[in-house]
Amino acid sequence: MNNLETKKFDELPYEFVLYINNKIICQRFFNIKGLDENETHFPNIKELADSLCGINNGDFGLPGIIPSYLKNKTYDYLWDNYNPHVPQNQEDIKIQPEKNDFFQFEIKVKKRPIMKTGFSATYYPPRVRYAVDIKEIIPNIISEIKYYLTKDSSNKVAG
Repeated sequence: MNNLETKKFDELPYEFVLYINNKIICQRFFNIKGLDENETHFPNIKELADSLCGINNGDFGLPGIIPSYLKNKTYDYLWDNYNPHVPQNQEDIKIQPEKNDFFQFEIKVKKRPIMKTGFSATYYPPRVRYAVDIKEIIPNIISEIKYYLTKDSSNKVAG
């Protein structure tokens, strides 16, 4: 990446970062039209955190966008590796996680954090949690961020 491309990213005031155990998995810079980047108060930040990373949302305990995506990847992984011709051993089912891994999600405005939340990564198999690729859901994440940051905002563009 050349200096011109790096400078363009630096000009975008909004960013989100997904980490596992404080190591960056994904980082994206973007802009929100009609929102003052000097805004410091976001009344819907808790709802945004739940919508993106919540494990037990609403009346039915639905997961947020990222945990839901990882859950679906877990199902894909388990079905791809399931062999109905091999008997399942009870000891294999009760495997304890080796360590407590943790996903963190952070939103920044002009490099200043406005939200940081997280959830346990030990629910997902190691092959899923250490090979996270969220390219498919990045547009959904950015749309959700834009929606909640501009929702009921005095800076929201009319129309």
